[in-house]
Parts: sequence; structure tokens; C-alpha cells
Amino acid sequence: MARTYSAEGIIIKRINFGEADRLITFLSRYKGKFTAIAKGVRKVASRRGPNLELLNHVKVYFAVGKNLDVVTEVQTLTTFRKIKDDLFKIGFSFHLTEMVDEFLAEGQGGRQIFNLLLKTLNLLQEEENPEKVKVILHAFDLKFLENVGYKPQLLSCAKCSAKLGSEQNFFSAEFGGIIGQNCRENSLFSTPISQDAIKVLRFLQSKGWQDIKRLLVDASLNSEVESLSRFYIEYLMEKELKSAKFIDQIRN
Repeated sequence: MARTYSAEGIIIKRINFGEADRLITFLSRYKGKFTAIAKGVRKVASRRGPNLELLNHVKVYFAVGKNLDVVTEVQTLTTFRKIKDDLFKIGFSFHLTEMVDEFLAEGQGGRQIFNLLLKTLNLLQEEENPEKVKVILHAFDLKFLENVGYKPQLLSCAKCSAKLGSEQNFFSAEFGGIIGQNCRENSLFSTPISQDAIKVLRFLQSKGWQDIKRLLVDASLNSEVESLSRFYIEYLMEKELKSAKFIDQIRN
């Protein structure tokens, strides 16, 4: 077995370890999510420290360790500086990394999720319209949840499979999608959903990024979609999103 290797990855988490080290969690195209130790990077004189910032897209060289592999060299490919210079975009990017970290175990992930995260970060980096930034975030949530097996049912009732009518419908976290009025009494965790929100969610779930980038959604509808997404994700996680609290603090 090779004692050294390299991997391309995005840094999704950092934890201080000991006096000068850090545990760095990467999402890699081929290794999925994995954690390695970067020794001495918290020292002022460390050459690798600036390259190991959260969100950085990097090529990293590792030495195989007994318990954790050790970062030996780092080459930064993208820093996403425009994201890091915008407080709201920082909050949204924290949401992306929190989702990846919470839903993936070590070794899970791979090419599709890596490409999804990288594409979303590139779109966030370039988009200046705040409402379109939110749309990109909603699209990521839907596409990521589909990749990890929690694709919400949006085309028919998630409980009885009946066609959804134009009357008041509801999003049920426990049934994993939209349910009709008649099925609501069987759902303990459901919230009303408007026809416009249903249309937006269906569009984001089914369309590619070229179409999604052109979609215009007003602030009120964006707020509804955000609340529905948060409602479902926090049910799946069985806890509150830390990034959601951070985003709310920025808004307030």
C-alpha cells in the first residue's frame, strides 16, 4: 500500500486539536468525506495554514497515518474570496458545508455530491442578486437531498399517491413530501404550502443549472421556500441547523 497519496477536495470543517494542530474534514471527488490531521498549522509561521481555510478548493498531499492521515502539502485551487467577503454568502456557504457534514458519514459522498457542492459554490461566488443567491441555495438543498436518499415527493400526495388538487396542500416532513388536505390528519409534522411554492420546488428539483440561473423568485416566495426547506431538513437531522441561526442573526 502506498504511504503517500494526493486528493482534490473542498474543506467543509476544521477543528482545533492539541496546541497547534487542526483536524480538517474534506469532501473529495473520489474519497468522499474524510478527515485528516494538519500538524502545526495554527502556528504563525505555518506555510500550510492559509491554504487550509474553510471552503477552500484544494489539492492536498497526505502521508498515511496510523489513525489519521497527515496533511503534508497543500495547493489552493480556489479560495472563493467573493463569498468570504460577503457576510450573507458566508452564512449560505456555511449551510452547504453543514448539510454535507451532517448527512454524510466518513467515506460517503463521492463525485456527484462533490461536483454539486463545487458547482454551487461557483454559482454563489458569481451571483450578485440576493434573491437569486437564495434560489441557488434552495436548488442545492433539493439536489443534495435527492443524492442522499431523501428526495421529497412533489408531484403527487406523498401519503396516498393521489393527484394534488388546487385546494390547500401541506408539506409533510414525516411522509417526505406534499400531501393533500384529506391526508393531513395523519401527519403530525406538516405545514401549509402555497401553489407558487410547489411550482418553484418542482422546477428546482427537475431542472438543470442553466434554467435555474434564469429563475426569478420574489422575496416573499423565497422566504416561504426557505422555511419549508429548513422544516424538512431539521426534521431529518433531528436538530436545528446551526447555519440557519447564523443567517437569522445576520438578518437581524
